[in-house]
Amino acid sequence: MLWGQYRALVTNGAKVRGVRSEPLFFLLTFAFSWSLWVPVVIIGGEPSVPLAIAVGVGAAGPSLAGLLCTGRDEGWSGVRRVLRSLVDWRVGARWYALALGGPIAVALAAVAVHRLVVGNEAEFRVETSTILLVPVALMAGLFIGPLQEELGWRGFALPRLLDRWSGLRASLVLGVAWACWHLPLYAMDAGGQERAPLAVFLISVVSLSVLYTWFWVVTGGSLLIALLLHSATNTAAVVLLRDARSDFGPVIVATVLTVVLAAGAAQHLERSRPPKSEERQP
Repeated sequence: MLWGQYRALVTNGAKVRGVRSEPLFFLLTFAFSWSLWVPVVIIGGEPSVPLAIAVGVGAAGPSLAGLLCTGRDEGWSGVRRVLRSLVDWRVGARWYALALGGPIAVALAAVAVHRLVVGNEAEFRVETSTILLVPVALMAGLFIGPLQEELGWRGFALPRLLDRWSGLRASLVLGVAWACWHLPLYAMDAGGQERAPLAVFLISVVSLSVLYTWFWVVTGGSLLIALLLHSATNTAAVVLLRDARSDFGPVIVATVLTVVLAAGAAQHLERSRPPKSEERQP
């Protein structure tokens, strides 16, 4: 039963020293990343190696903060537990297929729907050469974004938020923080964030947070699946939808599809929770 997994997982986020660490995690994450990114936004100008290094290092803020706060709460044993989850491959094959193929399928469906509605094949299409880039981008993308973030967002923050709130509320709180954390990247046109209007981007990230929570719960808290899902999401956005710079139609369609899927995931999470009287039993 989903709730059995859910309850066992969230207890991993229990308070260890009587002081909740979520605020500290978010503070460290934003302070580290934004202290490197905001100056890049202010400086502006042409891309350069030092600026690229600052952007890349800043992206590691969530994972670094997550490991620090895990160590604070649980010591080295907790840090080792989180790191082991990165290589724990014992998850059903269907979850690998969904994590890797789901975002790609959504992006391709968005392109197809857009072309069907617009009726102009030349307006937006995915070239064969672009499709061939997907496997390479999936593997390379693990180290550009997912590994820098997921040890924090899903490795530390999510289980602790689930210990306090419902799956939907925890996902929304984490999703808002996750979206806001990206704002300097959006401002500097980095990582494909500029490919959608700001409102669409924010809605997309918050919706993805709900989907990531669902994946995290049904796979027993697998960070490996979270990494693959994150990489596939980035690949779909940056590779398959990369030509959306002049036409946001496919991006908007992809966001609508993501919201629909997130609504289904939220209902599944909420239906799996017991009544509050049962939930609070030890």
